[in-house]
Formats: sequence, C-alpha cells, structure tokens
Amino acid sequence: MDREPGHTWESRWTHRGRPVRVAATDRHALPAARRELTLLLAGLRRGEAALGRALRAAGRPVPVGPLLRDLVGVALDAAEASDGAVDPTVEAARLRRRPSPGLVPACGGGAPAGPPPVANWRAVTLAGDLLALPPTLPLGLAATATAQLARRSAHRVAARTGAGVLVGVGNRVAVAGPAPADGWPVATGGRIVALTGGGLATADVRVDGGVLDPRTGAPPVSPWASVTVVAPDAVRAATLAVGALAHGPHGPDWLAERIGDGAAYPTPGRATAVLVR
Repeated sequence: MDREPGHTWESRWTHRGRPVRVAATDRHALPAARRELTLLLAGLRRGEAALGRALRAAGRPVPVGPLLRDLVGVALDAAEASDGAVDPTVEAARLRRRPSPGLVPACGGGAPAGPPPVANWRAVTLAGDLLALPPTLPLGLAATATAQLARRSAHRVAARTGAGVLVGVGNRVAVAGPAPADGWPVATGGRIVALTGGGLATADVRVDGGVLDPRTGAPPVSPWASVTVVAPDAVRAATLAVGALAHGPHGPDWLAERIGDGAAYPTPGRATAVLVR
C-alpha cells in the first residue's frame, strides 16, 4: 500500500455530459477504481439496447444480462420503497417532454404518439434474468442506476485494496472503506458535505428534465427546487431525494418520516434541503 496520512488521489472526467469523480486513500487503488467504474458505465450503455428489445417484445419476457438485471431490480425496489414516487416507468412522460440522449438506459428512440400512459412500475416483470415490459411503458433508470454503479464500484475496489474509495457519477456519490480523517469533501447546494460513509444524492426539478410526478407526468409542485440526501448508501440517498420531490407538497412530511434522527437545513425561498441520516 502507498498511503500518506491525510492525502488522497483523485481523477475526474466527463462521461456523456456528466461529471465523474473517483478518489482513493491509496495511489494504487485509484486506477482500479477508475477501471471498475469505466467497465460498469460501458455495461450501462449497452443496457439501452436490451431495454429497447424488451419494449419491442410487447410484454413477452426477454433475457437480460446480470448488470441490467441488477439495475432494474434496484429501480423496482426504489419504486416500492418510495410508495411509487420513484417510478422508472415515468420515462414515457419524460420522453414526451424532452427526448434526451441521457446517461442511463431508457427504452425506445423517441416520444411515442398519443396520450401518455399512466406510470405503473408494477406492470414491469423481472423474473431471474427475464424482463417483460408493457409496450407503452418505456423504462428509465436515471433515478437509481448511477447511484448503484457508484456504490458497486466503491465497495468492490475498497474490498480488494483495503483503501478508502469515493466514486461519483453526476450527482450520485458513494464511499467505501476507511475515509480520510476529515471525510470526503463533496460540493452540493453551495456547501461542502464531508462524507465518511454511505452515499449522497441530489435530485433537482430543473436538471435534465428534472423529477416528474408519476401520477401526472409533470414536474411536481414542491416547496423545494432540489434535495440532497446523505444516507447509509447511495441508492437509499437517491430514492429519498427523488421521492421527496416527486411527492410534491407532501414531500417534506414524507421525507421527515423516513430520516430518523437526520437533520434538514433548508435555504430561504425555493429551498435546497440537505438531509443527513
């Protein structure tokens, strides 16, 4: 191991328009972290074609690879945990609002004609490595996919090297292993949050088409413009952040019931809240 107390090594780049950051407390762990994440991001992009095949199959089960199976499972778990607020099938409404090349898999190549279908994550079937989608419900994994990839990368590299590792993709950040003495600094909402474990996620009604209310397919009417959550893992943080916005005016109460002993620090006006669990 090549470590210096208080020192970290870091690499930053851009992937499909999103900032990517990997850091480690050991210089030899940094290339491993970058390589791990790069492979997962490549697999994520290949998932676009697999989701397109599932949509065209019109409800017939199609086989998917281990990575996409994991990401779809995480998305469905988030939908259930958020009372349906973090619904991957809201992608149909998103495509109608602003077709985007995106960073994470989404079915289809554009906005379908006709009235938007009602989002319904329960209509998605994942049985082992077989995925079945209704023909009118393209699946979008933006809410949770990069959080899961960051989490997987950080934990895998930390387990192999014994180093502390940070992996961030866009506004999803995960850390694993021993953190620096002062934590990992993460800039969000005009402040610096020191992460010592778990993960961080920010959801925003303004970024990349923003969070949509699955019930209406429109941006939620929320007292917050964005929400940043620090939680025991990045997927949990993403689920809480997106869910808090998607629940609209009920978001603050919904979130307050789920943060336990956490704390909220809203800014005046259309607030940005940082919640720590």
